[in-house]
Amino acid sequence: MDFPLWLWAIPAGSFAVLEGLAIANKRRGDTASELIRRAAGVSPVRPWRPLGIAAIAAFCTWLAHHLIGG
Repeated sequence: MDFPLWLWAIPAGSFAVLEGLAIANKRRGDTASELIRRAAGVSPVRPWRPLGIAAIAAFCTWLAHHLIGG
């Protein structure tokens, strides 16, 4: 049985609502990109910054390959 494509609307919609609220409230540190930068040690700079950047790059590479190549 294949996964129903319309079920992807639940996490995508949830993300859109949460990200929209984070952007609308104008507080620093609420958006997904700000949380990822903080966790990866990019902003503010942390000792694990090179590993965080490598992890983000690896994830983006995997995601692009996954979406294009299947």
